[in-house]
Amino acid sequence: MSVGLIIGILSVAMSSTAGSKSCIEQVDLIELNHFHDCLGRHVYDQVIFYEWSEEHQQYHVRAWCLVEDREPENRRPIRSYTDDRYSVRWHDRDQNLNRCITSLHFRESWTQVDPERANKKLLEERHRTALIKRKLEPPKVAPEPTENSVPSEVALAQNEPIETPIISR
Repeated sequence: MSVGLIIGILSVAMSSTAGSKSCIEQVDLIELNHFHDCLGRHVYDQVIFYEWSEEHQQYHVRAWCLVEDREPENRRPIRSYTDDRYSVRWHDRDQNLNRCITSLHFRESWTQVDPERANKKLLEERHRTALIKRKLEPPKVAPEPTENSVPSEVALAQNEPIETPIISR
């Protein structure tokens, strides 16, 4: 287990903000990759998060995401000059989680080979250390009605305004 992973697990901060949670994690390297086809045309930009493997003496992919320039938090790494870290922020819709991934190390690459896919040959995706997953809470079930309770449809109907016809004189 890498030092970055241990620090990442220890530095996870879960807090409630506007109905969704926030999660801060640390990785060993963040890469902004600009992928081009065989003719040199730009295809997409992606951010890849790595952890260092002491055993294999190389970086292994933990996760990746596409850069979404149409979104306010477009997932492009931003350098903080106060603590000399790079961070990527976005709202993870699948987990309903505001993510912030940080690293001391950053690189930018322009390639015709997808580094994330190439890394799968070194370490299969199922063996990757994933980003932290949020425990989703089970849906809240409405309490069963009792003998004395009024069904919600009836309660709503009782509170609806009554329209009276306008009588002209």
